[in-house]
Amino acid sequence: MGRKLASIQKIVAIKPIEKADAIEVAQVLGWECVVKKSEGFKVGDLVCYIEIDSIVPDKPEFEFLRDRKFRVRTIKLRGQVSQGLVLPLSILPKGNYKEDEDVTEILGIKKYDPQAEAEQKLIDEKMKNTNNKIHKFFSKYPWYRKLFFKPKKSGFPSFIKKTDEDRIQLFPHICENEKDTIFSVTEKIDGQSGTYFLVKKPKKFLFFGGGYEFGVCSRNLHLPKEDNSSYWTIARQYNIKKVLESLIGDEQFIVLQGEIIGTGIQGNKYKIDGYDFYAFNLIYPDKKINSIVANDVLKQYNIKFVPILETEFKLLPTISDMVNYAKGKSLLIDGLREGVVIRNYDKNISFKVINPEFLLKNDE
Repeated sequence: MGRKLASIQKIVAIKPIEKADAIEVAQVLGWECVVKKSEGFKVGDLVCYIEIDSIVPDKPEFEFLRDRKFRVRTIKLRGQVSQGLVLPLSILPKGNYKEDEDVTEILGIKKYDPQAEAEQKLIDEKMKNTNNKIHKFFSKYPWYRKLFFKPKKSGFPSFIKKTDEDRIQLFPHICENEKDTIFSVTEKIDGQSGTYFLVKKPKKFLFFGGGYEFGVCSRNLHLPKEDNSSYWTIARQYNIKKVLESLIGDEQFIVLQGEIIGTGIQGNKYKIDGYDFYAFNLIYPDKKINSIVANDVLKQYNIKFVPILETEFKLLPTISDMVNYAKGKSLLIDGLREGVVIRNYDKNISFKVINPEFLLKNDE
């Protein structure tokens, strides 16, 4: 099931903004959004909430977003950070809507996703290089590309979870529910996620090309053919196949996931010449290895781990406190960090907390 970019939610709080007569703050889930007082929203009202990183359609009701290319971004008004749109239910066709109902498709909203765009470029490049003249001719038509080059669900290995963490605002009661849980905290790096896996082949295949299948994936696609993409470049640069062969032991498979940064990736905020890689997950069939152990293991193979900030962390009382905690400088550069990732391996809880100052600075 896809992410709910637009959904029916309840307003849980309304707060004033200092020295602002026409606007106020409406809280939906854990998000704070600036709304016009003239809208007359009240606590308990059902509204249509549209998340940041949504692309709304070019329609009259969204004309106010034209200058932002119809993208919902983090903004600041009168000193108040606003993340998302709170709209009356009248924005939707008439119907009996219920809280938490997904209305993304009804509104025609798409996700702003630079990594998916980069993945599409990989597909387009493969299309361009094909020798089939008929295939080449038709590939200039969008309908043909959608039909023959749309990533399939089976394109990403089913036994591996994709790397897109949910934001803390989607878990409005987590600070209260998990107040006694001990978490680890790592810096979130703004790059593109890469996944590398090694799977033992069944014994009957041992005579046909060795005992392992090595795989390279972007966030959404398995990339079976070696190429010059950032994903395969990192695989060669760090000799990841050999590393995983050394670590797999008696397990059926092993997975290494991390963030690729560098030339042409997210504006290359880390000023890397070429590509670099920071691991954040080392996974076996029955467990994820915790950050400290994974860091120590991978260090032996010259593979860096994302910066570990804390290992005995308890959640702060509110989501607002957690967002403030996420602010700060990166340990990789002299600049703002994107945020933090919070994990508890025993309970299999993980989520990200994004630094709004980073989003505002980078117009995200």
